[in-house]
Amino acid sequence: MKSARLLAAALVVMLLMTAGCHHRRPKGEVAPKQVTPVAELYSKGMEALHKHKPATARKYFDQIALREDAGEYRDKAAIATADSYYQEHTLESYAEAISRYQSFLAFHPTHPDAPYCQFKIGEAYFEEISTPDRDITPALSARDAFQALIENYPKSSYAAEAKQRVRSVNDFLAAHEIKVGDFYLKYGHPKGAIGRYRYAIEHFPTYWNMPLLYYRLGEALYRDNQDKEALLYFTRITQEVPGTVLSKNARKQIERIQKHQAAKEKESKVFKEPLVKPKTKTKHWWQFWKW
Repeated sequence: MKSARLLAAALVVMLLMTAGCHHRRPKGEVAPKQVTPVAELYSKGMEALHKHKPATARKYFDQIALREDAGEYRDKAAIATADSYYQEHTLESYAEAISRYQSFLAFHPTHPDAPYCQFKIGEAYFEEISTPDRDITPALSARDAFQALIENYPKSSYAAEAKQRVRSVNDFLAAHEIKVGDFYLKYGHPKGAIGRYRYAIEHFPTYWNMPLLYYRLGEALYRDNQDKEALLYFTRITQEVPGTVLSKNARKQIERIQKHQAAKEKESKVFKEPLVKPKTKTKHWWQFWKW
């Protein structure tokens, strides 16, 4: 009887020890980490992006890119990563953002967010535009990007804004041509100025201050002795923007040209007697003794 009790007690102790072994882990063994759902990673990344913490946001988006179960969040994370670089607002980050948007478009040209990516490419280039007297390469690239959006995604919600951006870029490019023309005019090269002003008028007909451009061209033509054509541009200003300071200045230029033309006509009508040497009487040698 006593031995039976001892055996039962031993069995209980063994069972308790066995149960305890299931809950204890050997020293040095690390418990497996719980896998964060992809949707949660994306949510945290977007939250960081909204708080203007692009570097933190990218840590979450990079995790999504490595996940096999990313699904639709892979594309979302790729676009959000490009957005995070755009948000840093530096020349280097704009270049990286453009590269990532372009890469996404190359593989997903018909994706619902493709118009957005194309628009952001244009916006990144647009942000790089400086002043009219600087490099115009970013402006040309921005215009190309917006034009591509208008042509490839004409029904997108970004098309209307892209058209406005194109007009703004064209105004900038026109201002660049005017700036160069002003430089030529200032340093006595009216022909060079005329070429620049004409180019601006022909290629940027929607320039916001066309009367001023007409005035510049009229002045350059006048300095290049092309009075008749200069008169046409000054007259056009008085007709299109009457009552303005620019119109008053154009009227003064018209009066100046008209006086100049009148002086030319008057000078051409004045008869000038030709310079002919008067005939002089010459005496022969024998006439010196003649009384």
